[in-house]
Amino acid sequence: MLPQTIETRPSGCLSCQAYTKGICGGLPARAHARLKARSYAVGYHENQGLWNETSDKAFVGILQSGYLRMARYSAEGRRQIMGLVFPGELVDERADVRMGYELEAVTPAQVCRIERPAFERLISEEPELRRAVYLQHAVRLDEMRQLVWSLGLQTSDERLVRFLALACEKLRYQPMPDGGGILTVDIPRADIADLLGTTRESISRITHRLQDEGLIEIRDPMHFGIPDLDRLRRSAGLVPARAANANRRTTGHVQGLGIAPDDLAMKPPGTGGRTPAPPSVVA
Repeated sequence: MLPQTIETRPSGCLSCQAYTKGICGGLPARAHARLKARSYAVGYHENQGLWNETSDKAFVGILQSGYLRMARYSAEGRRQIMGLVFPGELVDERADVRMGYELEAVTPAQVCRIERPAFERLISEEPELRRAVYLQHAVRLDEMRQLVWSLGLQTSDERLVRFLALACEKLRYQPMPDGGGILTVDIPRADIADLLGTTRESISRITHRLQDEGLIEIRDPMHFGIPDLDRLRRSAGLVPARAANANRRTTGHVQGLGIAPDDLAMKPPGTGGRTPAPPSVVA
């Protein structure tokens, strides 16, 4: 049986970190009000499970704060993290399928929870909510394909650089007047290692090498200075930040997600700017 949650209270939309982004950020007022009326906030401890492969998935949620991980364990107890869930993203799986992973809290987390029957009624009656949920699942599937590509073809160094570059969009990042910024990585090293298919020792060794190369500045174990975000993104094989911003202006954000589709494109050096096709099989 999964541990009990630590807190349940009304959702409190105005104080929610995800109020203006993610699923909620793209909804019209009517759909958002109906969603709010049927939701309540539930808190989870660090490392607490929300559900496992066999548990009853009787609710749908939107992560308000903290981070969650999708993890799968081998019979010997080895763990592979298949993805992370960030504030504003949907916590949802079909109730009639076996997921193949466990959903756990990486940090203390708060989830805006809606019982599944009520959510399914809203989905059938609110087309904008239905579209936002579809796009959320499409983006998550693409992220898992990109992770498989990275695990199969990139070195540990390249995977960590890519993680840090994407973390500047997903985690807390404070731009500085000099053009750089401060990245807060409050995800444990063990989780980062299991996401990237490496070890904590390798993470430490690589971060110090990146500092020697001038890509990052280690302030403390949780805070990294990013002197040049464009350079970091280029080193990771991602679209430079200025190009991504231009794409946002011309193509618009993905409604309900707050990101532009081209932000997810990977363009490794040596490919002539072409995005490599991801593997056809997702682990």
